[in-house]
Amino acid sequence: MARFEEGHSISCLPLFEGEAYSQWSNVMKYFILAHDFELWDIIEEGYIEALKKKKKLRSENDTKTKLNSRAMHILLCGLSEEVSKKVSTCKRAKEMWEKLERLYGK
Repeated sequence: MARFEEGHSISCLPLFEGEAYSQWSNVMKYFILAHDFELWDIIEEGYIEALKKKKKLRSENDTKTKLNSRAMHILLCGLSEEVSKKVSTCKRAKEMWEKLERLYGK
């Protein structure tokens, strides 16, 4: 009879502590995609805040600002304290992801 090891929880973030970045980033990407496709779009594509006062543009911008905040929160929750200090000054999720890639990627 085969025995199976306990898997990872689908509700727990993978924690990055400074090693095995490519494995962590891949797992984190799919964690975020499973949580919300739009969050990954914000990380991958970024966004520019619109300063126009048209109601539709302001509403879209508010939505993207909220998505950016959620994406940054998820990323920060998946980082050890030491690693999060290195990206805590980032203002955008895309900027944070790219800085992690520069610091720890290949």
